[in-house]
Amino acid sequence: MLVRETAQNSWDARLKNGGSVVFSLQGWHLDRRERIALRDEVFVEADKVKGTNLATALADPRLIGLYISDRNTKGLGGPLQADEASPSDTYDWVDFVLNVGEANTQGHTGGTYGFGKTITYVVSQANAIVIHSRTLHEGRLETRLIACAIGEKFTRGKKLFTGRHWWGESAGSVPVPVTGREAARIASLVGMPAFEGQDTGTNILVVAPDLGGRSAEQAMRFVAESVTWHLWPKLTRRPGKQAMDIFVSWNGDPVSIPKPQDRPPLHGFAQAFQALLDKDEPDSTLGLRLDEIRCGRPRADIGLLATMPLIHRDRVSVDDGSDPEDDEAPRPAAAITGVCHHVAVLRTPELVVDYLEGPPPPEGGTEWAGVFRANDDHDAHFAASEPPTHDSWNPELLPKSAGRTIVTVGLREIKAALENRWAPRKRPKHADVASTALVADELAHLVGVIDGRGKGRRRKVQPPPKPGMARPKIDFTYSTPIELADGLGTLARLQVSPAPVSKGTSLRFSVAAALDGSAADTKLDPELSFVEVRIAGETVDVDGISGQLTLENAGPFEVELVARRGPETTVLFDVEAESVR
Repeated sequence: MLVRETAQNSWDARLKNGGSVVFSLQGWHLDRRERIALRDEVFVEADKVKGTNLATALADPRLIGLYISDRNTKGLGGPLQADEASPSDTYDWVDFVLNVGEANTQGHTGGTYGFGKTITYVVSQANAIVIHSRTLHEGRLETRLIACAIGEKFTRGKKLFTGRHWWGESAGSVPVPVTGREAARIASLVGMPAFEGQDTGTNILVVAPDLGGRSAEQAMRFVAESVTWHLWPKLTRRPGKQAMDIFVSWNGDPVSIPKPQDRPPLHGFAQAFQALLDKDEPDSTLGLRLDEIRCGRPRADIGLLATMPLIHRDRVSVDDGSDPEDDEAPRPAAAITGVCHHVAVLRTPELVVDYLEGPPPPEGGTEWAGVFRANDDHDAHFAASEPPTHDSWNPELLPKSAGRTIVTVGLREIKAALENRWAPRKRPKHADVASTALVADELAHLVGVIDGRGKGRRRKVQPPPKPGMARPKIDFTYSTPIELADGLGTLARLQVSPAPVSKGTSLRFSVAAALDGSAADTKLDPELSFVEVRIAGETVDVDGISGQLTLENAGPFEVELVARRGPETTVLFDVEAESVR
């Protein structure tokens, strides 16, 4: 949440100059000089602040600071006092520093409840932060620094105090920041990243961040992984640029931020998102499908949904403090740890709001990913449906209105589109099964008739048998990955029961790479081909991806199909049987 909310704040504050926002999260063990500066020059008389652990934290020689910084942003500008009017209608300093928790009403921004303003306090074990910002104020660059803490409410005499504390210049009862050279001097003493040249932006020092049971190294790795899982749209390159340049480090050493391609299944989400960015250009990605999400009353184009099938890839083991064998261990940074059947939902800021679950994939070894982006015209409706944590869409948070209807219908139509593509298909009602399909790989297999829709080679629906016409039956019994002399393969075993009055049985079989359970594609894996077919132990050579055999009836018999495949292919065996009269 810290990563998402602070990045959202930085994105909302970006300068409209075409450059990338530079966003960094740096963890440091504070040295003795920095701790003394915090204690003696910033948080003066910290022991008097009730409801925080500030004084204890500042005395700890193991004190850690988390520095969150942005550049190519406008900084926290506007007046320093809440009762002062701004000619440019800019109140960023007042909103962020003084009005903690109030809503941001600016259009097409991430924040709506101001939760991003308080998350840094929540993460701090001392409930304390230092804010250092450089902004353009009344035509001149101005540097500002103030320290803040949120403690317990208290009374003094007959006066009630909120428990919010500020350390800055002495100006009566109004908290005013230190400015100019003095602000820059103190910022340097406490380790704040320096502003270069004409840079504007903001630094926030989170004092004694709560690492949630992780070591410092694990915590910063968790931060880097969280960047990948929640900010990957901002890491996606657009024509000639990238929306944000993001950096994570610990004690000055870079912590690598994984690419979505290196954290399955995020590679699928990144591909689907790229398809949305390139929606006006032809896309040849196998299995990609685009669905317009619309509302009839009020008439509205709500957004666009992209979905695509994936071959299951092994997940990467990450030392971020989590342990799947220990229920009490910190949770992993990965938002999806099992089989992926989710849609990442985005609105105008293009930060991941949530991963909505859809129908599970219909075959073992396959998964799917999708991305929905709401159209800019309806951004305000979806923003207003988010709770303070900005991690879901809930229409019930909206009053009865066209906006509430649009969000409700949008979520309903996303679900309908997913079920239309990925929900299991019903088997035919007739008892005789003369056609079936099997998807097999390292994990599991599926037995069933496939009759759905989708891009790629479609499995035709078998008509009910005519009255009095007996048909053979097929039962898949086993599948497993195998090693061939020259690569990898998959073995499938099936039992064929001929029709009792027929003279023989004609088998037609083919192999393809599975896409979404209702479609397959023969071009997905160039290595895919039959190696051999064994009938009751007798080997029949077969070349290519399909074949046909006619066998005399001699009671039930076993058929083994062996196919060569690539390392990431989920194999679909398709077999049909007809009686020979």
